[in-house]
Amino acid sequence: MNKAEVMEQLQPLVGTVVRQVQHSPRTKVIVTPEMVTLRPGSGGALVPINKPGVKAMANFIGMPAGMAKQLSPDTFGKVATELLSRKERYNLLMQEDENGPAIGDFSVFRGTGGIKAERVVDTIERSIPNAEFHRVNLFNDHSASIEVVGEQRQPVARGDLIRGGTMVTFSPVNTIAPSVRSFAVRCLCTNGMTSNDTIREYAFNGGGGGGGGQGDDIWQWFRQSMRASYQALNAIVTRYQQLKDERIPQNERAAMLEALLREAKISGEDADAVRAQAIENPPRNAYDVLNLITWASSHVIREPERIRRAQLAAADFTSKDTHARSCPLCHHRN
Repeated sequence: MNKAEVMEQLQPLVGTVVRQVQHSPRTKVIVTPEMVTLRPGSGGALVPINKPGVKAMANFIGMPAGMAKQLSPDTFGKVATELLSRKERYNLLMQEDENGPAIGDFSVFRGTGGIKAERVVDTIERSIPNAEFHRVNLFNDHSASIEVVGEQRQPVARGDLIRGGTMVTFSPVNTIAPSVRSFAVRCLCTNGMTSNDTIREYAFNGGGGGGGGQGDDIWQWFRQSMRASYQALNAIVTRYQQLKDERIPQNERAAMLEALLREAKISGEDADAVRAQAIENPPRNAYDVLNLITWASSHVIREPERIRRAQLAAADFTSKDTHARSCPLCHHRN
């Protein structure tokens, strides 16, 4: 995947229009049987909220879904206005539909501008030697992850090479703070088995010059984080080798796999596919079990949110700090 293809996949996020709201006594949610609108405090014009936007607003202000259904339109508007006022400052994410622009989502205010996707991609190319874009995932919170691998390769065991890389998660509209993680692809499988690891993880919590993260400080942070995460391959391979030494008794293999499937929230046909893979290639150690989950995240699961859950479960299983929590074998030994 080249830069142009990455940018094409990011386009749904890049094209989102953000409007900041400073809540004031004039801000009001108005509900009628026909529609829901918001009058921002900065002006008198009513802005329509589409159906997904109404649901997003209820989640944003912490209104239980059951309560929303029980309230009359007038009461719903008053309660929503009161709860929104506690946010003080927030973002409206605008969407274009057949009737013109409407509010499709609400998000926490994180500055006056988002993180430019094209510059993130450019920074990746400058930070990772001979970077290859592996995959792009778009999430429901208006964020994206870009998986990248470089030219570094190291063996976990003879014939089992791992390529080092980095995973960058960010939002062009600032719904989340950006983060950078170590990332690895197993070369043994034709299409690559992926796993993100928490040995090196970064979360940017500063304001960034310009309020929204467009100053030089955030780009320096990105460059340093990407290089450090890419250079963590030695630590990742060492940890994989330790997992390879964690032998699993034959009578406990199924229990460990089922525990990880639950942790990764892999169920239904996807879980059956993983079980079939385990029957064909029985996991003899913790590293084998890890690869079954990462195989699912790259070969079986297609929905980005579910891919993310599986990757996080794999990262927890890999991490020394959290491994014992998701490893039934460790529980048994303790």
